[in-house]
Amino acid sequence: MPPKELPGFYYDPEKNRYFPIRGPIPGAAARRGTPAPPPAVDTTGCSRKRARRPELLNAREMYGGGVMFSNKAARSTFKQQCHYAQASQPMVWKYQATTSVADKALEQLDAMVQTPQGLKESRLLVSGSMNGSIRLYGLGTALSNFENEAEFLPQPACTLVGKHKPGPLPSIWSPGTGFIAFSSSISCIKKLGRHVPDASNTNSSVQRALVATLGSGESRASLYIMDLSEAVDLAIGPWTTYRVHSLDRTMWTADCSSDGTHAAFGSDLGAGLIDLETRGSSWLCRSKSDILSLKFVHSGKVVLCGLRNGSIAPVDVRQKQHNQPTGVASSSNARRTVPMLPTRHGGKQRNQASKDKFSRVISMSSAVCSLVSLSSDENYFLGSSMDGSIKLFDLRLIQKGGIQSYEGHVNSHTLLPLAVDPSETLLMSGGEDCTVRIWSIKTGELIFARSMGDSPFTSSCWPESSHGLCSPWLFDVNHSWGAWLGSRAGLFYMHGT
Repeated sequence: MPPKELPGFYYDPEKNRYFPIRGPIPGAAARRGTPAPPPAVDTTGCSRKRARRPELLNAREMYGGGVMFSNKAARSTFKQQCHYAQASQPMVWKYQATTSVADKALEQLDAMVQTPQGLKESRLLVSGSMNGSIRLYGLGTALSNFENEAEFLPQPACTLVGKHKPGPLPSIWSPGTGFIAFSSSISCIKKLGRHVPDASNTNSSVQRALVATLGSGESRASLYIMDLSEAVDLAIGPWTTYRVHSLDRTMWTADCSSDGTHAAFGSDLGAGLIDLETRGSSWLCRSKSDILSLKFVHSGKVVLCGLRNGSIAPVDVRQKQHNQPTGVASSSNARRTVPMLPTRHGGKQRNQASKDKFSRVISMSSAVCSLVSLSSDENYFLGSSMDGSIKLFDLRLIQKGGIQSYEGHVNSHTLLPLAVDPSETLLMSGGEDCTVRIWSIKTGELIFARSMGDSPFTSSCWPESSHGLCSPWLFDVNHSWGAWLGSRAGLFYMHGT
């Protein structure tokens, strides 16, 4: 008689006994008779094969929650597969009457807002535009009680075929005084410092932001601190903003250290470092090629500088030399000087001395327009260039170039940012073809790609989830993840199911 089938076991005729069905051991050959993982479902618009949630749950029960396999045979955990499934079928909303309010920068902060009914905790979206204006939007009802508030209603911008009709997304609110104008275009808005919750304050959060302006022929480029640590009274005027540095150059970008003590900026003359406590400034590096992108690694010891000529130069902020910089920096604590570096596609080879001096410089195929450092391991960072190339780099393997590529990005001349989700599993960007794309950081697989209107996305913000705060936020309660996108066409919100 044939052997009896037992749930969770398979029969080995050679050994004449039953064995439990378990997940595959990495590096070991598959057992004879072990069933294959469940079939994947094809996705229209990208190359990734995606398993449905019931299939993922079944696979976890059958093969364990540790190792699973995608169509490229790359190992990934059950949790990562769930992230991929949630990101592959997002819903996108566009907020009406938000044209040109968020085409340069987006950031999400927390603040205590003084309302007619008293102090209320509110989550605020801060948007920056090319015309030099910054506006606050309340994500919830705390800002909906002002006399001159404006309500911005969402409407679906993208509904995937076969997807159930989503519930309504909340409106956002902005009072007439939640607005300030600067003398030149906004370059960037970045959270200033990260407050780690402790036992005495379980709801501490980031309440300050670094704001950089581009500069123009009539005004100097400047760095500002936007402080929302005190109660914000939007009924009597704008919030507290003060200048910490200015220069007679073009300021393309800026970033701040994770502890909030230092800021760095990239200009057409080089990169500078600002001590936010003493207001002292110094040059990190000098360059004849504009520094278009800049990023601190998580420890704050290294600043990654992305140049127009395609070079990425990691600069140690602790390294000091005796050379005196000339220019607008006010401090004599200068770091090493980096001249204009030729890219690898430029033709001529560097001489041996130059190779030795700048051996830690990476070259991309065109101008470096965005840099993102991974906090889970600061040796890894992502970079994108204007020709659409996106790569993952390892600071320990700089000579080998990129260790992972993300294909499909379309770009030629604009500065488009990269956004990474809080779990550092997913990478998102928008190209000049007006298409939003999401990749797996680990495997490089394209998980989602879809056109969203007729204007490219030039700003993005993928904030951390609000789960665990004392009061639920309307944007998080029904969604597995959510990210903000900005373009000339308006303000968009993309979320999972």
